Amino acid sequence: MLGLVLLILSAVVAAQTKPKQETFVPYMTTQRKEQLSSTPSSSSSPSSGSGRGVAGWFTRNIIEPLAGPRVPEHTITDYYFFLIAKLNNGTGLYLGMFQQWWVISELQEVPDTTSSESRGNRGGNPFEAQAEAQKQEAVQAKIKKDYHGAARAYVEAAKLYEKSGSQFNIMEAASAYEDAFKAYNMAKQTENAARLFRLNERGGSRAAKVYNQLGDLLKSQDAAKAATMYSEAAELFRSDGDGRALHAIIRQAEQLCILHQYAQAFTLYNDTIIPETMSQDILQYTTRDHVLNAIIAHLGATQGDWIVLEKDLEHFEDICPDFRTSKGLSVLKSLARAEREHDAVAFRDACQEFDRLHSSGMADWQVGLLLQEKLKLEDGDLL
Repeated sequence: MLGLVLLILSAVVAAQTKPKQETFVPYMTTQRKEQLSSTPSSSSSPSSGSGRGVAGWFTRNIIEPLAGPRVPEHTITDYYFFLIAKLNNGTGLYLGMFQQWWVISELQEVPDTTSSESRGNRGGNPFEAQAEAQKQEAVQAKIKKDYHGAARAYVEAAKLYEKSGSQFNIMEAASAYEDAFKAYNMAKQTENAARLFRLNERGGSRAAKVYNQLGDLLKSQDAAKAATMYSEAAELFRSDGDGRALHAIIRQAEQLCILHQYAQAFTLYNDTIIPETMSQDILQYTTRDHVLNAIIAHLGATQGDWIVLEKDLEHFEDICPDFRTSKGLSVLKSLARAEREHDAVAFRDACQEFDRLHSSGMADWQVGLLLQEKLKLEDGDLL
């Protein structure tokens, strides 16, 4: 009789003290994390491997995805006296009773016993470590709203997970591919936002800003796409009378040079960038750099016509006072003279002087063009 009374009292207390459903997520992202982090890591303990396995599962599936804690999709069932929480992917089952949550079961990662280096720790598999680094890079890219970069990093992470040889990491690879798809869709949505802003008469300025941001994000990954974004931004800024149009055109010309579309780049420099920077006091000091880019781009557009280059030197020397007194002019004249005299040594020396004009060295496209010209003077020697 006493046992029955105690059973009834226990049931009543359990019903009144079962935790609220909304406490499950905080439990998983705080208390459960602390419990796992305190698991002994001694390699001599038989249980340490499974502890690390659970911790690895928890870290990869709850703590690390995206930019903050996230619990996988789950279902909580109320059984009146207690709650049962089940992760929809089948990796965890939890009991809620007496104002607390308890672990019933969690998926544990089984160490790969075929390798002496793989003993449950994350550092044992180089592919897994590289994949984790790529995931972190993707997270940082998403924080910066660089969704193209995030998508690429997630794809790289997925490939590395596949190479790791772990069955557990196959699921990680699938998740990374899924995250890559989501990031790519976010990038497309950003482009769609710019397109829709552009359709609205009052949205031109916002569209221009978005296009310009997309250009900045894409310039290190997709020069062609970046050039298109800068072109769109420049057109919209100019229609609003916004001075940022010139900045966008300068960036567009730089991307066109990287794409070896030298004729288009030279047109932008000659018709827009150089005249506009010369006409603005605050930008006049930049004109000499744009003239240098224009002349080298024109050399590429004419496939190495040095007669045209010397005419360009005369033209810009006449119209641009800052260029007339610049070191760049004398260096380009030295290059032209070395080419005219077929002096490979003097050409190399002039190239080195040209490289020193830039604090970070010549741009890759400039190196490529001048290297082609030097190879015409001597067989195969580098600059």
